[in-house]
Amino acid sequence: NMNLKNSEFTLDELKILAENGQKDLQYAVGYYYENGINTEVDFKQAAEWYEKAASKNHVEALMHLGMFYAQGKGVEKNGKKALEYIQKAAKTGDKNAQYNLARCYEEGIGTVVDYSRAFDWYKKAAEQNDYRAMCCMGSYFLMGQAVPCMPERAFQLFEKAANANIPAAQYNLSILYRYGEGVEKDIDLADTWRMKAAQNGFKLAIEEIHKEVGIE
Repeated sequence: NMNLKNSEFTLDELKILAENGQKDLQYAVGYYYENGINTEVDFKQAAEWYEKAASKNHVEALMHLGMFYAQGKGVEKNGKKALEYIQKAAKTGDKNAQYNLARCYEEGIGTVVDYSRAFDWYKKAAEQNDYRAMCCMGSYFLMGQAVPCMPERAFQLFEKAANANIPAAQYNLSILYRYGEGVEKDIDLADTWRMKAAQNGFKLAIEEIHKEVGIE
């Protein structure tokens, strides 16, 4: 597996190699264009090269292309296509794709909003230690969405994800400590986790802390 961030090839060299149809190299050309490595950023070109690799079932290319279609980046925005590509990637067992497929179901990208399907895909990703997915599952347990309302279960998931440095989980954990939901009330721990979330740039945490110390 080549480390693309190394960019040991010029774009022209990569393209010559990729013309032979090797999907990793085709993906790499797309990646260079998307990220402006040794070239100008060009989403349209990136999409075309991702398309080539995706047609050979290159997982990362499928994922990137799916996200492009979801956002209308380098291609015409198309929820159905976004879902289709991300689904293909998720079915290979890639946890990042599983997480993003869950988000498609949660946000209704290319499909009707379906929380129980979203939850199932978050669960698959979480089983492979995707901590963002754990954080999302925690919210479902907290709200009783697609699953029974189980604050203790939410707490366990938030704690795991918070320790893995997921800012939203750190903030949610602080809320549970603050109100004694799913765990014994502990204001000091609530403040500690909220501060961590703020240091990680989590907006709500920053705003709350500013309010409390009187910074507008």
